[in-house]
Amino acid sequence: MAPVDVETPPIEIQMRNLNLSGHVGFDSLPDQLVSKSVQNGFIFNIMCIGETGLGKSTLMDSLFNTNFESSPSPHTLPTVKLKAHTYELQESNVRLKLTIVDTVGYGDQINKEDSFKAIVDYIDAKFENYLQEG
Repeated sequence: MAPVDVETPPIEIQMRNLNLSGHVGFDSLPDQLVSKSVQNGFIFNIMCIGETGLGKSTLMDSLFNTNFESSPSPHTLPTVKLKAHTYELQESNVRLKLTIVDTVGYGDQINKEDSFKAIVDYIDAKFENYLQEG
């Protein structure tokens, strides 16, 4: 069977114009978003991974122009330990809740094969916690 051409009448689309009775405010949405973000503050998490003495703490101090309290770590730790430190920073009227995760002992072992496992487990646990909250 051959296809049959069927003629359909053209459909006219009529647009309806609405007159606005006042200012809608689409042009101020970016300003509103910035104001709301500044009012609520920001949350920032950072994990700096590297061997002891590499300069991770110095990098964090330089990035945020602050001296964070940090105690020197020995080079003789048998395993990697993760330490999370949370700080409340404020610059002008912008608040920042900063969490720095320090990887104490990473890469200091002779056998570095398992150094990453503690980090992966930490990230997986945080991701799972986030999914459980939402």
